[in-house]
Amino acid sequence: MQKPSPQPSPPPAGNAPADTPASRPIPPEARRLIVNKNAGETLLQRAARLGYEEVVLYCLENKVCDVNHRDNAGYCALHEACARGWLPIAQHLIQHGADINCSAQDGTRPLHDAVENDHLDVVRLLLSYGADPTLATYSGRGLLKMTHSDLMESFLSEYFADLRGRADDDPRVCWEFYGSSVCEPGDDPTAFDILANPPGPFSDRPLLPCYNIQVSLSQGPRNWLLLSDVLKRLRMSPAAFRAAFPHIDVVTVAEAEFYRQASLSQLFSCPEELDGFAADSKELLDLVEISAELATRLGSSLECLDNHWDSIAMERS
Repeated sequence: MQKPSPQPSPPPAGNAPADTPASRPIPPEARRLIVNKNAGETLLQRAARLGYEEVVLYCLENKVCDVNHRDNAGYCALHEACARGWLPIAQHLIQHGADINCSAQDGTRPLHDAVENDHLDVVRLLLSYGADPTLATYSGRGLLKMTHSDLMESFLSEYFADLRGRADDDPRVCWEFYGSSVCEPGDDPTAFDILANPPGPFSDRPLLPCYNIQVSLSQGPRNWLLLSDVLKRLRMSPAAFRAAFPHIDVVTVAEAEFYRQASLSQLFSCPEELDGFAADSKELLDLVEISAELATRLGSSLECLDNHWDSIAMERS
């Protein structure tokens, strides 16, 4: 999408302290939390389990620990938040790169924890971010065997029916809609607003191709840009880029593996962008992870098109 009045992006100004965003201060609660390091637990996992949202944000924004770190049982912070129904914390974790389908040692996924503990809002959140509902635990238990309420069972049954496809004479082939009032924000602050204003990237130039792939076994898929694309847009050499952004890691992957993951990704919708790559290539590619700072330097920003619901929320408060 195009900005109404494009502004030229400022040239890179090096790694001056003023260019680095201020880090979130450590919350007082973080000093009182007791972390069981013998069980492989991190501060992020402990905070996600007990519902300390500010501590979770502190850990994520300051990269105190890996968002996909597993304890001795293979559980991640996302498991903990989903099992206890902490909806905002689960969303923060996912938005900071948590693996939506991360598996514990017994094959338990965050979606399994949310279903078994009857947290429907968390289930909706996970599915909306691409959680795979067909995955079972290693003992063979599927989602429908984990339900403990009629509401959860009905929701999952209808969801699976939508995935499989319905017959033309099925009365539920169309969604029932009772009017626009059901779309307005409710009074429950814990409910996940599926119609909340989705943010979108705005730029005065076409956005660079972004690829959601996994480059490390210890981390889930993340969003990456080709270093060559970034250098061309910024008109910089590799040495100048590393000097201007010493805190941004550059990772190297095989072109064949890059092509395989990008072509199979459910989030990739433009196959033409892979025409320049080969599935059997022996070449290596340099990637950089997309971040708010890098996006700003590339001339794009994250904007919400409509603040209608925000104004309503302010009026109610």
